Amino acid sequence: MWRNLGHNYRPLASNILGVAMSERYNTNSRNLILDYLKSNSDRIVDVSDIHHALSESGYQINITTIYRFLDKLIADGTVLKFVAENGTRAVYQFVDKERHCQNHLHLQCIKCGAVTHLDCNFMDEISQHVLNEHGFEIQCKNSIIYGLCQNCRTKLIIAKTF
Repeated sequence: MWRNLGHNYRPLASNILGVAMSERYNTNSRNLILDYLKSNSDRIVDVSDIHHALSESGYQINITTIYRFLDKLIADGTVLKFVAENGTRAVYQFVDKERHCQNHLHLQCIKCGAVTHLDCNFMDEISQHVLNEHGFEIQCKNSIIYGLCQNCRTKLIIAKTF
């Protein structure tokens, strides 16, 4: 046991070990979450997707930890959050900061979940039209247009022909 030196003495080693273990755990959890988001940057995911994938890989991370870290990533612009129209479900997507996702719309396939960045001149044209003709300024950040991607449309067409 630790010797009492006549004053309030807490073993420095256990304090350092406790902090180091806590920080390492948080760092590992955060790295796992961020790695998952990066490896799935071509689609949107929800918290249950992240939790399930990490659990299946043998990592037990509290859902609250996932939500808190996502909030930090949203605040620094690393992740975009999309909320369903009725506000009951939120989904997230990792963003390469050089893509300037806040300046363009996103297309999401309702079948496979794939997300396409609509970062072409079309956005300038439609934004200008909506502003000039309707007096409305489009906020592209967190905006999604839903439909079927080319791959899913092709599969659907093939399935209908057989």
